[in-house]
Amino acid sequence: MWPLYSSASIFALLAALCGLSIILALPGIWLMILLAVIHEIVCAMWLGSTGDWFAWTAIGIAILIAFGAEVVELFASAGGAMAGGASKWGMLGALIGGVVGALLGTVFIPIPLIGGIAGAAGGATSGAIVGEITGGRKSLRSSLAPAAGAAVGRLLGMLAKVPFAIAAWIVLVVGAFWR
Repeated sequence: MWPLYSSASIFALLAALCGLSIILALPGIWLMILLAVIHEIVCAMWLGSTGDWFAWTAIGIAILIAFGAEVVELFASAGGAMAGGASKWGMLGALIGGVVGALLGTVFIPIPLIGGIAGAAGGATSGAIVGEITGGRKSLRSSLAPAAGAAVGRLLGMLAKVPFAIAAWIVLVVGAFWR
């Protein structure tokens, strides 16, 4: 039994590191889930564990938590733009710009933490401006407040993923130790 608890302890530490990677704008919850799947496969193959339904249920619950975190982060920029007085076009632009900016920022600014955050905030800002000017028929000056709201919303959305990561970690660690 001690090998199972040892592997669960190692999993708990590595999963915590994955959760902390959210601060670096990495997909920490998804990395935790991948690590949990690998842990279950390793336990089944090398430690002789048949795998418990609870561990796989915990992985399923963590996947639902991860989807919830992504939805919150995705719509945070649109909510911030709306709080800044954006039209539906500005909110849509902030939503699309935040996703595209996060991807491009991570690729083209390969500095951990800086690339993803700068890209997401910059993308949400520029998306809100483009949406307001083209669809909302506003001037550049009047689209600055919704753009600032979109950037703040996107940053708050990234921070809002932290409690989701903690919840996923707790569920997965309980699943790893529950044998």
